[in-house]
Amino acid sequence: LLPKFIWHVFTRKGGFNIRRLVQTIKDKPDAEKGVDFVKRTLKTYIDTQNTLHGSVCCGVRCRNFYISYTLTYFIVKILYTINTLAQFFLLNSFLSFHFTGYGVEALSKLFSGDDWFESPRFPRVTMCDFMIRHLGSNQHWYAIQCNLPINIYNDKIFLGVWLWLIILTILNILSIIGWVISLTSGRRVSITKRYLNVNQSLSPEGETLLSTTSKSPKYDRDIDATGFTEYMHLDGFLIFDIIAKNTDEIIAGQIIEHLYRNYEPPTRNYTSNV
Repeated sequence: LLPKFIWHVFTRKGGFNIRRLVQTIKDKPDAEKGVDFVKRTLKTYIDTQNTLHGSVCCGVRCRNFYISYTLTYFIVKILYTINTLAQFFLLNSFLSFHFTGYGVEALSKLFSGDDWFESPRFPRVTMCDFMIRHLGSNQHWYAIQCNLPINIYNDKIFLGVWLWLIILTILNILSIIGWVISLTSGRRVSITKRYLNVNQSLSPEGETLLSTTSKSPKYDRDIDATGFTEYMHLDGFLIFDIIAKNTDEIIAGQIIEHLYRNYEPPTRNYTSNV
């Protein structure tokens, strides 16, 4: 819950509430109005970043810093991974044995053909101490062999917990790796083109957004997409990607098309040697 709380607090205080924008699209009776509101809000945020040459986080202007949301999102992902790893150490202390390697021992018994139901961690048969009080204040302690059938279930329950924590840890690590790869320049260009093509295939107009445009008739396809992703910066692309994953491709295509159509490529000054 802590990583989720940190992310929601940051998005509310950071000036761009992503959760509220997604809910605006989903909750408005007229979906087009919600999409238009998100288009304007996202474009305003990106233009503000470019105008201020940085971002404003919690009222503090950070010049030449365009990754406030990206950095926070990365920290949140790391915290989720730390959370699953920390639970191993907490269970080590709670169970008073090396829980980290518990699942490996149990699974090795299963695949080697040994008795899977016999566990040294949760014994079914052990020695129990109990007291018998005789007449007066005489107390007699005895140690006898006793059966603990409940440990059969405890063994399998904690094995399931171990497997679940291992799966969560692996998924968190893979999620971080996949997310970092998605933020590389080539992947951002590819994703941008994909959503532009999705919207173009559904648009009644015949023009191609990624080839020639009225604003720049000789704008190269790759340079155009690259310049557009640079205009969005990592924060703008991350916010768009989160909105796209929480809505659908049609809405994401409409948003990226609006940003692309209103995107002003940087002007280049050419000097003559004559």
